[in-house]
Amino acid sequence: MENKYVDIIVNTEEFKRLKELKIIIDNKYTKEIISFKRCEANYLEASENKQYYSNFDEIQRKFSEAKAVLYNKEEVKEYLKLEREIQDILTNDFNELKKAISPKFVDKKTLKL
Repeated sequence: MENKYVDIIVNTEEFKRLKELKIIIDNKYTKEIISFKRCEANYLEASENKQYYSNFDEIQRKFSEAKAVLYNKEEVKEYLKLEREIQDILTNDFNELKKAISPKFVDKKTLKL
């Protein structure tokens, strides 16, 4: 079975740049990614069991700081922007497909992938 649609998407300049940025980010910001993931895991654990964490505000603050450090890198900003653009294309195409099949389908603003 051919995947013409997938081929079209993965061969766009935006998708190629997204893959390139992923490699750059993984290599260049390893320390920041690890810090973010560690803080995120601590935050998620604490948020599910707030009653057991008297330092929840501190955990939340550290998570916010780690996220800000990572997400303020230029390559990460560009990556997230391209990711949103590609997501919008996929969502619009999916909504158009649903309209072509039946007008009874409800449009989605985003797809959960």
